[in-house]
Amino acid sequence: MKTVDQYILKEWLVLFFGCLIFLISFLCIFSIAEDITNVFPKETDSIFIDLVHWTWPYLPWLLPISALFSSLFLTGFLKKSGEWTAIQSVGISTVCCFRSVLFFGLIISYTSWLVSSSTLGDDHSIYAKSYDLKPLTMKIGKDRMWYFSSFDERKMEGHNVQLFHYDKAGRDVFRVWAEKASWFPDHGWTFYKGKFLGFRTKKGIPAPNKDGCGINWKPSSLFELGEVFKDSKSPLLRKEFDVFKDIGFNDNPSLHLLLGEKPKKLTFNQLNFLLQEYPNKETIFLNPHRLRRAQLIWSGPAFLIALLGGLTLGTSRLSTSLGKLGGLTIFAALLFYVVRTLSDSLAEVGIISPTLGASVPYLSALFAIFLLARLRS
Repeated sequence: MKTVDQYILKEWLVLFFGCLIFLISFLCIFSIAEDITNVFPKETDSIFIDLVHWTWPYLPWLLPISALFSSLFLTGFLKKSGEWTAIQSVGISTVCCFRSVLFFGLIISYTSWLVSSSTLGDDHSIYAKSYDLKPLTMKIGKDRMWYFSSFDERKMEGHNVQLFHYDKAGRDVFRVWAEKASWFPDHGWTFYKGKFLGFRTKKGIPAPNKDGCGINWKPSSLFELGEVFKDSKSPLLRKEFDVFKDIGFNDNPSLHLLLGEKPKKLTFNQLNFLLQEYPNKETIFLNPHRLRRAQLIWSGPAFLIALLGGLTLGTSRLSTSLGKLGGLTIFAALLFYVVRTLSDSLAEVGIISPTLGASVPYLSALFAIFLLARLRS
């Protein structure tokens, strides 16, 4: 029995890695055909490292697909050659035949989860294409609005900057126009060659300090005690500057850069950063990102579910031939896709929670595997 177990494990590993290499090669060829910088950026130190970085985000869903196909191919070949009939005739149970495969499946399932939560693909997942500059708009609640005609995501540097700062009532406090602005994690934004416009406020009129570092408030006889404050629609101060920094707030552009990307392009850690740091955490606008994070959490169990599904489907009484096995596989895949599409749509609009939306397809698959196992027995 030990010989049978080792033989099945060896055949499954060959099929599994063969399917994985084929899928990676297939995707890589199509990506290179579209744009070679998708896989190999212009500035590269190692082609192999770039290939690993490119492959990394795809592994959480390539691994389950490879597990499914390798399990189906294994059981199909065993049945076609008559080996499966011989194994059953000597009374070896299905669990004993595939226990080593299931053990390795648990290891790879855990590895798949580690891959989905790894930081290896963080930089490459967004910036792999090119160094092209993009427009950027940042809305910080009702307090501030930023506009950049172009923004360099690698240098954290924007050009043709406009910053509008408002008070709680929505009145203008100050505006900044600059040719360029750079963001530094330690001290925030620095503006270069621009103009500062200060409006009348209850605190006074804001103005840059003489050294270009920070803002002071010039007193102004705005109103007598008890009078209604009347704001000014036009600025009362105009001042040009070469360098201006320490504006009093540090709006991180990374959040807004991540929001500009599709959730599927973001890694687990990037999604966590976005969902934890975004000011309005309860907004439905972030549901696609919550859904994607939940799907990545399921990437580990998904491998094991795909493995169990392939083995159960391949050894069931319904798949008596390769033709029937192929037909059942296509039907199961279409059904899974329909359930996943429906649950994803419900989760994105907020009808069900993103966690439940990501879980429904896999729980349904587990239920179907349970029914097939009962039918086989």
